[in-house]
Parts: sequence; C-alpha cells; structure tokens
Amino acid sequence: MKTYRRIKADPAEWFAADEVAKAKDYQSPLTVVRVAKAVVSLAAMVAIISTQAAPRLLDALDISAWPLRLLVTFALLLVVFTLIDLPFSLWTTFVHERKWGFSTETPAGFVADELKGLVLSFVLFGGISLLLWLAIRSTDWWWIAAWIGFLFVSVVLALVFPVVIMPMFNTFTPLEDARLAERLRELARTAGLNISDVQVMDASKRTRKDNAFFAGLGRTRRVVLFDNLLAQPEASISSIVAHELGHWRRRHVARQIVLGTVLTFGLFVLLRFVSTWDGVLEWSGVTSFRDPGSLPLVALVFVAGNTVLGFVQNWVSRAFERQADVVALELTQDPDAFVKMMRDLVTKNLSELAPSWWAYVRGSHPPPAERLQLVELWRGGRTAEPAGRS
Repeated sequence: MKTYRRIKADPAEWFAADEVAKAKDYQSPLTVVRVAKAVVSLAAMVAIISTQAAPRLLDALDISAWPLRLLVTFALLLVVFTLIDLPFSLWTTFVHERKWGFSTETPAGFVADELKGLVLSFVLFGGISLLLWLAIRSTDWWWIAAWIGFLFVSVVLALVFPVVIMPMFNTFTPLEDARLAERLRELARTAGLNISDVQVMDASKRTRKDNAFFAGLGRTRRVVLFDNLLAQPEASISSIVAHELGHWRRRHVARQIVLGTVLTFGLFVLLRFVSTWDGVLEWSGVTSFRDPGSLPLVALVFVAGNTVLGFVQNWVSRAFERQADVVALELTQDPDAFVKMMRDLVTKNLSELAPSWWAYVRGSHPPPAERLQLVELWRGGRTAEPAGRS
C-alpha cells in the first residue's frame, strides 16, 4: 500500500453523527487552549528578547563565568514558561478532562509531576545547552559540531528514555495475565521478534483513556500498554500490540532519529545565519552567540524552525502509522478485531473523528476513518487511491 499518501475516507461511513459531534465538542476547547498557549508563549519570548531581559539580568547579577550565565538564563526561561503553561495545564486537567470523565489526577500527583518535570528539564536541557555553548565558544564550525551532537543525543535519549525517564513518572510491570502474555509473545514471534514481556503502565492514576505505545532502541525496546486497556477483549489488545510490533518491525524509532537529524541540519544552518545577523543580535542585546544571554534568541529560532519541520515529521509519522496498521493486519489476520479495536478506542478517547485540514496536517496519526478505510483496502487487496499528499 502507498502509505505515504492520504486515503480517501468519509467519517460518516464509519461514525454516527452524534459520535462526530461529541468528539468535536470535546476537542474544540483543547484546540483553543493550544492556540492560546502558543500565542502567549510566543509573545512572552519576543518580550524577553526585545527588552533584553536575559543580558540585563546577568549584568545586574554581575555573573562573569559563561556556564553560570547560561544556567541562570536557562532557569529564567524555564520558570517563565512553566508559569505560562501552569494555568492551561490546570484547566485542562482539573476542569475540562474531569468534565468529560477522563482525568483521575490528584492535586498531589499533579504537583509531583510538575516538580519532577522541572528538575528533569533543568538537568537534561540545561546540560544540552551547556554542550551547545561549549561548541559555540570553541569553534567557528560549532553549527556542524552541534548537528552531529544532535544525532548522538537523540540516540542516547531513545536508549535511556524507557528505562530511566519514564519510570520517574509511572510504574511499569510485566503483563500478569499468563495466557494473554503468551498470546502476545506468539504474535511477536510471528513478527520475527522475541520479547520477554509486554509492559503495563499505571496510566489509570492520571486518566481513564486507553492507549499503548512503542519506545526505545536495542535492548531498551518495549511495548507498553495502559493498564486501562486490559479491560478490552483479547482480540482488541492483540491488534493494538500487533500495531506496536509494526513500529518495531519497521524500525520506526531509528528511522525517526535519522529523519530528525537530516531535517535538523537546516535548522542549524538557519541558526548559523542568525548568529551573523547584526540587527537581530542588537535587538536581543548581545554582540555574539558566545554570550549566553543570546539563549532566548536561540530558543526562538529552534521553536520556529521545529514548528515548520514538524509538518514534515508529522507527514512521515502518519505514513509510519499506516505501515504499522498494515503490519498489524498481516500479523493477526483479523481485520474485524482491528476495526472493533479502532472504533472502541477512538470513540472512548473522543479522538477527532472529522478533523479540519489544519488539524490533519499537524496530526501525527491519520484520522480514524482513514485508518478504518485502510482495513477495507487491505481486505480487498487494493492499493489506496491518493487524495493528494498531506
């Protein structure tokens, strides 16, 4: 199947009008919140740069050592944008998600997650910033060195994320249902993979939604099921795991790292161009990127560049999801179970069933109707007719 092309699908053929309307009622406020947060965050970043807040603060504190100047600037940005994000997160978690019966988050759990996230962000991204500025201050070819370093960091994060970072926020245990576990192991063997266990995550402490995901590289690769998902029929769970095995079989994590590295080269070229733009440097209150006070400007370039690159990455991600769906159908040979699983999952989670053009291009997954139509095309052994590139 031509998985990089959009499949024509009419949501009305797969979902009732009230299901589409209910999903839209749930999703619309979340879209407003995302847009509002993006606008406020952009305005804040522009204000920080135009008022030269970072270099002024560093001068007022009389900090001369560049690593300390960098970490103080990073802490400033981290605090500001955490405070911006906080009211949106509180409303989403404790108002909107509870209104729709999803959120099980407690105030204590929310605070704990926020604090852990702050510490992790400071250590992880603060450390990455130090490495970037070490390159900037060491060589005129810093943008090439930083680009190569991006690949290294991406691989390391993919390796350690499932075994170090995820357990900081959730508990992971092997699937206890011996019969189901053996069924899933047999499914993996059919895919040519050997897995010791499927991990179950205690997602129910935050949400009633169902989900599953694949993460990691090499020995850290794993399939993770939300504990909420275990209430579903075995055939549905098998279809979901088969989809995750599809990501594994098609080496999607590794391919995403390669894609991200290729696309990010353009981002570092842009950064190099901005570093020689005297007018922009003067606007931000620095004379060179060597000054850590330029961090807000660098961050703005990264955010803007990643926003554009994100459309390409999402297009590829949608193709990867279609590929994983095809693998799932080939492994299970049970399209009816896949259809039931998909319908149950998206209607329970109130996923967007009839997304707008904008929602489509910024989405990492094809719309549910398109994925269900793919099943019918697979049944008939036909090739999907393209409706234009996404």
